[in-house]
Amino acid sequence: MTSTAERNINDSVFVREFCHSALPELLTGAGLSDGDARGVAVDVIRRARMLAALPVDYFDVLVTPFIEEVSQHRPLSAPAWIRAAVVVAVRNSRLEDFHALGGPLRAADITTVTEAATDPLALLLKEPGTPVSNNTLAGLDARYPRAWACLAALSDLMASDGGTERAYNMPQAPVPDLPGSDETFHAEQATSVKPLAAGQGVVASGVDPRFDQALLAMMQQVKDGNAEVVPLSALSRLSRNSDKQLRVLDFLLAHRTTVLTTNYLLSPDMVAVRTRPLVKPDSYDLRRTMKQLRGLGPTHTGWIKALRKQW
Repeated sequence: MTSTAERNINDSVFVREFCHSALPELLTGAGLSDGDARGVAVDVIRRARMLAALPVDYFDVLVTPFIEEVSQHRPLSAPAWIRAAVVVAVRNSRLEDFHALGGPLRAADITTVTEAATDPLALLLKEPGTPVSNNTLAGLDARYPRAWACLAALSDLMASDGGTERAYNMPQAPVPDLPGSDETFHAEQATSVKPLAAGQGVVASGVDPRFDQALLAMMQQVKDGNAEVVPLSALSRLSRNSDKQLRVLDFLLAHRTTVLTTNYLLSPDMVAVRTRPLVKPDSYDLRRTMKQLRGLGPTHTGWIKALRKQW
């Protein structure tokens, strides 16, 4: 017997019109098989249900890492948090596997899909969410307390009326260790990325829960005390898998490392964000975007200038 909650979501515009119609048509038109397109649609429905089931304050923190990524995502009329929610539910689904690993989905196809998903997902998120069994997006605050406290402070700062920097108290917790050998894999080296350090660019799916050799090398440097700062175009470069993303961020903060993205500063005792408009991250040439100091607070600016001296 189908539950009332399942009937309600299956009758929603998001599932009925987007996931069962528009999304498969867009994906098969871009070169996916019917079966692969259906598989992506099922995963998107699953992720949207998990996202809709989260409490509002938890939801706000979970989508915060992706707000800078959507600064220029269409439709620009949609609130940034809705566009970031589209990233969590749609962009970070199995869709990524058919884009990151040689296609057939191109960046333009991803843009078309996320734009088409925005209004239907907004309608779904307006309705009261229902509990979801095995919600892999839930419980991250308890598993990664440092990362969660940091992102919560950033979320609060971005929702405030003003200010670009804010101190916060990082909770005490056991210091995490490196991932085990059973969690690793070897990824192909990238040729189109201009990394800030040798070996940083690899080709891998952003939703893969495993750890590639470049990410492991960075974490090893941090553990050894040889990396005071980790520069990234955006937090999605750590992972598009929210659990893995927060796990790595928690590791970095626990080892007293500061993370600098195109618009964010995340340190063990303070967070900072560029005043709007945010700068669009460039994963292919981080140096270019890191040169833009407009809208940064004084501490944030100091970190960027110190980083640029090392290039």
